[in-house]
Amino acid sequence: MGGLCGYPGAAYAAGEKDKEALKLHDQAMDEDYLAVEFDKAEKKLKDALKKCGDDGCSPKVVAKLHIALGTVHGGSNKLDKSKEEFIEALKADPNAALLEAFTTPELSKAFEEAKKQAKPSKAPPKPSGGGDDGGDGGDDGPGGDLEHSPIAEQAVNTPVPVYIEIGDDITVEKAMLRYKPFGASKWTSLEMQRVGKGWGAEIPCADVTTTGDVKYYIVATDDQGEQLKAGSQKDPYRVPIKRELEGDEPSLPGKKPPKQCAAKEDCPPGLPGCASGKGEKRGEKGWGATCEADQECQAGLICQNGACEEGKREGGDDGPQPAGKGKKNIVGLGGQLDLMYVSSAENVCSGDSDTYYCFYPGGTDRFFGDPIAAQGTNGIQGGFAPAGGRVFASYDREIAKIGPGTIGAGVRFGIAFGGHPTSEEQPPNGIHPQMVNFPPIHGELRGWYSFMGSQFEQGKVRPYGFLGVGLGKVSASVPVTVCDKLQRNGTEEIDPADDSCPGSPAAVSRDLDAYQISGLNFISFGAGATYAFTPNFGVTGELKFMYMITTTALVIAPAVGPVFAF
Repeated sequence: MGGLCGYPGAAYAAGEKDKEALKLHDQAMDEDYLAVEFDKAEKKLKDALKKCGDDGCSPKVVAKLHIALGTVHGGSNKLDKSKEEFIEALKADPNAALLEAFTTPELSKAFEEAKKQAKPSKAPPKPSGGGDDGGDGGDDGPGGDLEHSPIAEQAVNTPVPVYIEIGDDITVEKAMLRYKPFGASKWTSLEMQRVGKGWGAEIPCADVTTTGDVKYYIVATDDQGEQLKAGSQKDPYRVPIKRELEGDEPSLPGKKPPKQCAAKEDCPPGLPGCASGKGEKRGEKGWGATCEADQECQAGLICQNGACEEGKREGGDDGPQPAGKGKKNIVGLGGQLDLMYVSSAENVCSGDSDTYYCFYPGGTDRFFGDPIAAQGTNGIQGGFAPAGGRVFASYDREIAKIGPGTIGAGVRFGIAFGGHPTSEEQPPNGIHPQMVNFPPIHGELRGWYSFMGSQFEQGKVRPYGFLGVGLGKVSASVPVTVCDKLQRNGTEEIDPADDSCPGSPAAVSRDLDAYQISGLNFISFGAGATYAFTPNFGVTGELKFMYMITTTALVIAPAVGPVFAF
């Protein structure tokens, strides 16, 4: 079982609730505590103590639970509570002790203070054996639910193969190897892979660079979610790491013995684990380790089906490429301003154009007059004009690494505002077509390339370029004056005596807004940049160009908004 206490080889008589309490203990410390979920760990340990009650568990188990609870409080900087729990532990078992791997100077100080105040509630029974190595009793080797035989030894700078067979009566869904190199203070997890009739993995050579014992234990999860162990943190298996092997080279069943890696201080190009003549660097992951690219695996291994396997690439096959370090999925909200280039044109309000619509200012009344040809009227000069904008939601997904950057694809969908007025008014003479409404929609599909790696990585500015297609309409207006010979939106001509258009009798001057219409589709292209303030939150800004079709126009559209990554 995993634990935080060391006890002499003697053991108290087992309590009827020991097994249930220790199961909660292991879940709390091996899962919740290591995941820094202190609240969950505390709850499980308190539940375990409730199960023990007054006499349901042996004193040794009660002490173990209090030591673990004190350690959890220490993780939350509640050292006063830590000391209280340590006192209770020492009252239950004066031989209770902290496990070195999880001890901090602050916890050690609290434990020493607890020793001075603790008075045992029961005297510990006499030892049944004389061990003093902090194990669970005797010299029978590491305990646990599963049987396992470790290899006898391994050479320095050589991966350590670990293999376990589990009985046919147990359906194992996942097996994890947890190991600690010699001199290390923390445990490392490595997912095991199916090998023959069992499960196997190799502790990478980067963790066996010196002589000394490598410690490990195995946690298997069955199809019911129950965990079974071979060894534990408190009582792990040990493999001596030596300069030279006395026996045969160990290996996983059906596999070749792992190759020795070159020491980092003596690593000329061409040796296993060193940079090749082409400048390629290989990683430290051994057989069975999860991977995304060959470069993560040790020399002689390739990344196959998400794990480092024996083999080599044929021809020009470079295998899968590593993805960027940042997040692969980005969702966001954005706002966009539309600036449309209005083309120079004549006779824009004569009613015979599908590109221009004219309206009386400040309303939805469309102009249906009959402008006469008069110098300086019924025409516009080209230039950029505001054309409303749009708000949208976005989703982008990183697909692959190419060169120094990454490629991806995205979608945007939102609401457009502004544009030309909507009018259902029918022309009085039946010549002009019915007004087409302005659809308030915006949809866009795009592909992009991030030039410096993943588009989203904390503390990094990531520029990118993009190309896309979309659905939407853009309309912009400019003021125009016409000389209309009809009454307002009527069929009758005005009084011939009206001369409000200088030099043009029988015509009245009208000030209108002429809208150039474009869309309903577009091609988009442009560039932008993303900055991530945290691992999951940032901001994106971009300058987009929209070439509108089938009614053509050019729109410049700057956009900005927050983004969230996962």
